[in-house]
Amino acid sequence: MGVFLAITNEGDADDTLASVESPLAARAQLHGMMHQGDMAMMMPLAALPVPRRAAVRLRPGSTHIMLEGLRRVVGAGDTVPIVLIFRHAGRVHVRAQVVSYDRLEQSLRVGDATPSDVLPLRLRRSDGRVFDLAQERGHVVLIFFGYTHCPDICPVTLANFVWVRRRLGPRAERVRFVFVTVDPARDSPERAMAYARQFDSTFVGVSGDSSSLAEAERSFHVASWITRDSAGNVLVVHSASVFVVGGDGRLARVISYSEADVDRLYAAVNQALGT
Repeated sequence: MGVFLAITNEGDADDTLASVESPLAARAQLHGMMHQGDMAMMMPLAALPVPRRAAVRLRPGSTHIMLEGLRRVVGAGDTVPIVLIFRHAGRVHVRAQVVSYDRLEQSLRVGDATPSDVLPLRLRRSDGRVFDLAQERGHVVLIFFGYTHCPDICPVTLANFVWVRRRLGPRAERVRFVFVTVDPARDSPERAMAYARQFDSTFVGVSGDSSSLAEAERSFHVASWITRDSAGNVLVVHSASVFVVGGDGRLARVISYSEADVDRLYAAVNQALGT
């Protein structure tokens, strides 16, 4: 379980978060983002500096607290006791509220891109050409960020795209369906395109280097990070919203995963098409 919060040092001296504890977990650790080539990995941190008169935000895709070996099942609305242990301030007891995945996604999009924003997206296709969202004016574009090894959310979302396209009939020619990988180390432009086209031959899959994808994620306020389970298998955690861009190039709608069923996606596309 990941714990995300803001720590504010209101004192006149720098401090350091040295460790964390929780009676709910067998182990609690500070984790941070480490880069190995094009792969971003979550790794344990020895400590976290907290400068004087400053705030440090723990959030997905960056530094956060990881609780492992939970001693009981928790659900949305429950609170989890956490002990923050500082070198100078000592032990500080806090409680973190458990939120659902959708509420987590909303927190990932603090300062979210909002309808009417024009968002840049320039990534590589399998043929070497650049997919440039700015060149899609006149088309409604559905964009989803995922990865090709995804066991559930990604294939479900792209399968829903298939049904939306079928229901659109001839109007589907005015709509683009785009899959953006958040796992560039394993998903080349060729692999991303092949994955997208397993669902429909008109779908577009794009990838790029880590800096290009990081820029795309910042533009859409998408969060993702790569970690490993206890067996060493690579796991990718990512925002799962669908972004609907209108024919004017502006963001028309952001649909969370729990709401991205065929009917809602179809209704959003219809509205963006003006029908």
